[in-house]
Amino acid sequence: MAMLVGIHAEGWDHLILQAYLAKLLEVSEADFKADFIDGSGRGWRFVQEFLPKALKRFYGQCAQLAIVAQDNDGNLDLLNKGLTEDSTRPRHWNHPNETSQTCRFCRLQELVQHTRPELNWLPEKPGSDWPIIITVPVEMIESWLLVTQALVLSGSGSLQAEMEQRHAQKLRLYGKPEPTRHDVEITALPMIRALKPGQIADMRSYSHSFAQFADQIATHRERILGSRDCWQLGDSGAER
Repeated sequence: MAMLVGIHAEGWDHLILQAYLAKLLEVSEADFKADFIDGSGRGWRFVQEFLPKALKRFYGQCAQLAIVAQDNDGNLDLLNKGLTEDSTRPRHWNHPNETSQTCRFCRLQELVQHTRPELNWLPEKPGSDWPIIITVPVEMIESWLLVTQALVLSGSGSLQAEMEQRHAQKLRLYGKPEPTRHDVEITALPMIRALKPGQIADMRSYSHSFAQFADQIATHRERILGSRDCWQLGDSGAER
């Protein structure tokens, strides 16, 4: 049976996240029906403003899970500077037991927790434990793709992309500053689909942000793959 997945992201990142999700869950992308927010805004403010609305929409449609994605948007070359993070864009894994108001993961986590009590009208799906996956790729989701490229296409990509400067990563991957859907479909998705199980483990080693994403999926795996609750293929939120 198909599962509905709600994704709040920018551009064509929902396609990329869906492909990685399928790999982590060891299912086919064809097993998903994706609903994603296609708003006119972009960037951090867009994500903040639309997140509660997006979660209510995905929950109301009885999605199995929601994925909230946001680039961290730093641009320091941490590798050459010998740093572990840009102090203006903290990495969540560097302060696991405390909350930072400049950490985007922390901020999204607060918004999610603030919204959860309002997800209460589907008796089959308690909003308190509905899987909501937060991911903040560093510096952008292309850092995951460059690591993936290095693993599946020897001599290309970068295993240290997460520590490198942001501005050239899209150009390096796609040959242009802003990819189209076609670019994502012919460049990014085939690489993700080519990943083998051992290489998925390597992805976790080379990218803290991917490991953070994968750990959340692993935590909620049983619930994500379990009962479809109240959604069936062909339903829409308006029918619930």
